[in-house]
Amino acid sequence: MRMATSFVAGFSLVSGLAMLAMLAPEPPAPADAARVEAARAFVASLSDAERAVALRPLDNPERTKWYFARGGREGLFLRDMDAESRAAALALVDAMLSGAGREQWRLIRATEAFNAIDEKAAGVAPPTYGDDLYAVHFFGSPEAPAWAFEVEGHHFVLHAAFADGRTTVTPMFTGAYPAAVQRGPDAGKRPLGAAVEVAFELARSLDAAQRAEARIMDRPPADVLWAVGADAKPAEPLGVARSDMSDAQKALVDRLLAVHAGLLEERVAEAQLREWRANHAGKLSFAFVGDADLAKPHYYRLASPCFTIEYDSTNADASHVHCVWSDPTTNFGGDALRAHLKSAHSGDAPRSIR
Repeated sequence: MRMATSFVAGFSLVSGLAMLAMLAPEPPAPADAARVEAARAFVASLSDAERAVALRPLDNPERTKWYFARGGREGLFLRDMDAESRAAALALVDAMLSGAGREQWRLIRATEAFNAIDEKAAGVAPPTYGDDLYAVHFFGSPEAPAWAFEVEGHHFVLHAAFADGRTTVTPMFTGAYPAAVQRGPDAGKRPLGAAVEVAFELARSLDAAQRAEARIMDRPPADVLWAVGADAKPAEPLGVARSDMSDAQKALVDRLLAVHAGLLEERVAEAQLREWRANHAGKLSFAFVGDADLAKPHYYRLASPCFTIEYDSTNADASHVHCVWSDPTTNFGGDALRAHLKSAHSGDAPRSIR
């Protein structure tokens, strides 16, 4: 993903976000046919051996576990799928993302592929890097009123859940090391570059009093704070409130949220932002710690009373970046999926793939 501002145009899903807060909340849209069909195609593509590894009941505890670092994990890896199943798995991921999100996912995997080449040259075995070291789980059945899907590996974690006519995709995690692709036709592109460019522009626009308010800690943290083990942690909308900003700064806050939300397919993003739109419209804050310089450690947070989006670049001379979107109301399907599990998966009924 290029740092150029022209690439930000690809994140047009929530263009005009400054007006979003004035809109009345919309009723949940019907399940998107393309996503349901992609889910069906993935499940149908699996061999018996692949099904045994990839499919789980909706109430399986693996559904709420996640891990974004390298290493072994449960699930069916892309590397272990046949060509049909792998294509179907990637198509299902694509169905949750926008064009910009698919490009980010592609560049993250490209970075992992180059790391794998370097690792192999150094004699490291078994491999810990690779564009196929992403594990997939499908929970339940795409024919049922509720189901969930996850893809998880180094620097890309997506938990998609469908329930009560809504699709949600948090917690969602992306990252890159190094922060920019080092060689090949994508050299110089930064998988997470578009968002931090906007965050830098906003940080540089703050006056002295705003900078002091935005600096919510003494130094950038070692990593994002709303990741594994903190996905039930309530949001902390600290920093400079959007309502206290100039019109130009408000536009930058709206643009920053648009860049993040614009990674998701349009209806998925609408579902993800619905609680904020309905109950917390306009309540956004921006925190920034460190230097607005890609070569120096930096951290920013965009938060509302219900969700937290964090970006952190502190390790490996600020060339190792992480970003997480966490929302306790929608993480792992949120209240809608919990209600479905309580009604449909309680009692003494045998566990099955529903």
